[in-house]
Amino acid sequence: MRYFLIGLLALLSLEASSTNSVNPAHIRGVVKDFKGGDVIMMINRKKEVAQVDDNGVFDYTTTLKEPGKAILFFEKYEYILPLYIENGMEASLTFSFVEKKDKSSLLPYDLELEYSGDNGDCTEFMQKYEALSLYNVWPFSRIDTMSFAQYREKFLEDMDRVKSELKEVKSLAFRRMMMAEIDRSIPESLFRFAWSKLKNDADFEQFAESFDRNDPDNLGIAAKYLRHYLRHHPAPEREKDIHYLNSLKQVFSDQEVINAFADEYIQSYLKQAPDNMEEVYKLYSNISTNPEARALADDMYAHYVKLRKGAPAIDFEMTDAKGKKFRLSDFHGKAVYIDVWATWCGPCCAEIPHMEKLAAHYAKNKKIVLLSISLDKNKAKWEKKLAEDKPQWRQFICLDAFDSEVCKNYGINASPRFLFFDKDGKVISLDAPRPSSAKITEYIDRHIR
Repeated sequence: MRYFLIGLLALLSLEASSTNSVNPAHIRGVVKDFKGGDVIMMINRKKEVAQVDDNGVFDYTTTLKEPGKAILFFEKYEYILPLYIENGMEASLTFSFVEKKDKSSLLPYDLELEYSGDNGDCTEFMQKYEALSLYNVWPFSRIDTMSFAQYREKFLEDMDRVKSELKEVKSLAFRRMMMAEIDRSIPESLFRFAWSKLKNDADFEQFAESFDRNDPDNLGIAAKYLRHYLRHHPAPEREKDIHYLNSLKQVFSDQEVINAFADEYIQSYLKQAPDNMEEVYKLYSNISTNPEARALADDMYAHYVKLRKGAPAIDFEMTDAKGKKFRLSDFHGKAVYIDVWATWCGPCCAEIPHMEKLAAHYAKNKKIVLLSISLDKNKAKWEKKLAEDKPQWRQFICLDAFDSEVCKNYGINASPRFLFFDKDGKVISLDAPRPSSAKITEYIDRHIR
């Protein structure tokens, strides 16, 4: 027995030594014509930063619990690159960013990548897979021409080709990871048929009903089913919030699933400080049973109920292009329509031409002032955008971005967002219509007469 124990201890010691001696993953990168900024790496949902020297070189080493996908985000280039990473790999990458001539593109740069070392075929596959965007290959205009049976057949043929290419990749761990990811994505991709246009299709309805929408581990499908249900069971605009919450108990029977959607919805809803807050919040309180979410919602309600239409605005600071500080209260005596945006936000930039028209329309109106507040952390990029567009209305920036006063005071965690205050500094709306809205001038005129 003594010799057995000695042998077992020796074996355990060997295993521990083997575990401790795992070779880390080593990534060396070179960014040509480097413009500054770090490389942010998301590895298995853990955020790390690879610091880049003045020559554009970074050297990154990490030991992983399991192989997985790393997402590299290049701050200055607004570019995201998927990268497969595992212990023991050695890889060298050279990045050449080429600025796009099309200024309307959401992504300002194309990437030319030179890859040497381990797992290059993995990264190549992920790049091709990412490029196989549903919105490129399967736009709604294409889906509109098909029955669901035809769409499913053709889409699955595409996925089979992807899977065939995947088999050529050397890494078994990578193949398993990607196969699981692809299979997971297929049902949600097929659900896009529901958004192409409203139509009756028995095959699609059978497909939609084939999933367990009461599975808390499958909220992605549950969300798509709920959206599908609400499209076919619409409610008047003034009743949509009540209708949404009431629909949860009609669509789902699992309380955990109901809680997930109710809790997420109420947090977004309260940030708008709408007129019917009491009614909607009372209904939510009778639906959700999640104590933590309820407590958070209580705090939010107490904050935003004070910011309903007619309530005094909470003041905040912003900076113009010359570095001069201003506050919202500096514009007291005029209605203030505010566009909260950022240069990196595609939907924000899409509103700029409409904002230009709106500014031109009210250029000589003494009752209102239009402001744009950027949430860019990169002041130089904001200034470059202003130099290109030459906007004819007031421009400001909050370099603290989503940590700024305006975002914290008004619950802004995404852009664009439009705020509207009256001449007395009171709230008109914390979620005002966009400049692109069909009746935006009618809306503004109604509040500044």
